[in-house]
Amino acid sequence: MIHMKDRPCSTFFNLLSTGSRLDIITTLHEGEKSVTEICNSVNFERTNVSHQLKRLKECSFIFVRKEGKKRIYSLNLETVKPILDLAEKHVKKYCKHKMGKTQSCEPSNKNNK
Repeated sequence: MIHMKDRPCSTFFNLLSTGSRLDIITTLHEGEKSVTEICNSVNFERTNVSHQLKRLKECSFIFVRKEGKKRIYSLNLETVKPILDLAEKHVKKYCKHKMGKTQSCEPSNKNNK
């Protein structure tokens, strides 16, 4: 029997299970940003953002390049961006988003399975 923790997708979803990492990924989905821009966008302390960027970079969720003295972070356009786009498409089609009830995902059409 294969346990979920032994599956490659487990690593992927575990990285996204932290709210701060998901917020960083979401802001980079909008476009490239420096650490300062990311901090301002997600409203987290620089140390927390730097730690989360390191974790995301280890699995190539994001890439970094130097631009002068700045480091510019971008989303992995080959794999992560399409997955996020597909997740958004899924949620828009099949889930009702209710403020305060974001943890439940109710089918918008019970006939679709």
